Amino acid sequence: MASRAPAAAAAAPAPAVAPSSSIEDVIAEARRCTGKPSSDKDAELLSYLKSQEVASASDFFNLSAKSFEVVAQHPAVTLVMADALRRLREKPDKPEGTADLPSKRAKLSPPAAAAASLEPLCSVCIHEFVGIVTMEHNAKRNALGSALCSQIVGCLARCRAAGVRAVILRALPGVAVWSAGHDMREFGRSNGTTAQSGTGAFNDPLSRNDPFVQLLHEIRHCAVPVIAAVEGGVWGGACDIVACCDIVVGTPDTTFAITPAKIGLPYHASGMAHFLGVLPLHVVKWMFFSSSPLTSAEAKQYGFLNDCVPADQLSSTVLEMANTIATRAPLVVELLKKNLNTLSQGAALSADLFEELHEMRKLAWQSKDMEEGVSAFFEKRTPSFHRC
Repeated sequence: MASRAPAAAAAAPAPAVAPSSSIEDVIAEARRCTGKPSSDKDAELLSYLKSQEVASASDFFNLSAKSFEVVAQHPAVTLVMADALRRLREKPDKPEGTADLPSKRAKLSPPAAAAASLEPLCSVCIHEFVGIVTMEHNAKRNALGSALCSQIVGCLARCRAAGVRAVILRALPGVAVWSAGHDMREFGRSNGTTAQSGTGAFNDPLSRNDPFVQLLHEIRHCAVPVIAAVEGGVWGGACDIVACCDIVVGTPDTTFAITPAKIGLPYHASGMAHFLGVLPLHVVKWMFFSSSPLTSAEAKQYGFLNDCVPADQLSSTVLEMANTIATRAPLVVELLKKNLNTLSQGAALSADLFEELHEMRKLAWQSKDMEEGVSAFFEKRTPSFHRC
């Protein structure tokens, strides 16, 4: 499927857009080149590009190759659309008298902030029927900021489009920290100031449209099994990511630490439900109440890890497991995953209890303890909470 899509796009005439055109013109011309009708995803892609300060054809043409590949991996970009956008960059319409356009384009490179936000933070590799998604944001220990979460979602979409039957989610081999969890620097306040230096009550970041929440949803509802290959420490929200995966393989140095009580962060009920499906209740309570890490041996004992192998065997082990799944009847495996996820959800929260939990979280987000916890995090000290 992945190889046929680009061929279909290649049959259309090569697109052309003048550098002075708007980004809307770029999307419209690329869509015309695909020979397919417009889609709601076109508007989603347009909104994303504008949020990254790509507002004109010139901005689009000036993107580096790496930055463009990040755009091409966005969930709103199909394989056919990605091919059209790629050819659009290769053959932009050049008016007469612009022979020195390459040097001009070098001077018009995107702003540093936009370039940084478009930096590839993860990669995807397809091996026959297995997709391997690798987090590569080592500078921030794979902290789950909006950019990384969105890119992982995009990589998962690429895997689905390529027709894989299993996906492996991992960090680069040899890391000390698989993921540092939520990027607290992105927590916003009600007055628009930053988490680290601003003032005012915190906004609850885990709305339905939050990239982290979307990533959790994509992993749980991915049609094919997702295998987590875990090496090193897994902190906070990253534990939630692992809990949402269908199979988990770790190494002897793997640890899992849920730290909301240590930081003063009110965890959301839906996230806690993920842990109740894979760990005993009393173990979950101790992890959340104490913020103490769970070792790989304990995780294996409680069934959170399917297996624990030496670090130099992690890649081969998870690839062998993924290949095994890939040999099974794909429609049956997809049905089994959906059935098991549905059956493991248990009873839904009552409306009254849901409202009570929501109000409790709202108060916690706006509390002085939340402010103290965030301040202590950035100041690298132990917080002092006062239940207010």
